[in-house]
Amino acid sequence: METVKVENSQTDKINEFKKLLHSGIVEFKYTKKNGEVRDARGTLSIDVMGKENEPKGGGKEYPENVVRYYDLNSEGWRSFVFENLIEYKKT
Repeated sequence: METVKVENSQTDKINEFKKLLHSGIVEFKYTKKNGEVRDARGTLSIDVMGKENEPKGGGKEYPENVVRYYDLNSEGWRSFVFENLIEYKKT
């Protein structure tokens, strides 16, 4: 029997990206629902966004493939479908 290496699952990739967001600032591009490309600087780090911008909890639930992040450019919460991510780099 031939052994085949299994690539990271989509869930693993999403979790890796979210881990980066939790560790600091990430610059990334994704395609919005309307087809436009958004350049973003985002984070999930409370140290970066400030405690006053921390999610309050009790909000709506999102599908597993939707990434919520705090947008440092617009100073607000945004979300996108992970499959629409074009590129990213940690800064």
